Amino acid sequence: MSKAYRIVFACPKGGHNINLQRKCSKPALSENEAMKIFGEEEIICDSPRCGWHGKVSKTRLLRILPFDWIFSPAS
Repeated sequence: MSKAYRIVFACPKGGHNINLQRKCSKPALSENEAMKIFGEEEIICDSPRCGWHGKVSKTRLLRILPFDWIFSPAS
């Protein structure tokens, strides 16, 4: 198990939510840190008939939700 975050961004085109889930070793993640870490990543809005795609830095951060990333060992 490791620390991870679901970061929710607003789609600039239609205001839809875009979710990005990533593992991160930081115990807490601020909005500024999230934008520094993930700002250059490419994301796509998967809302029907939207199709916006671009860098995280072009969006507005809505929420940061921490969770434990649970993985199963290789069998």
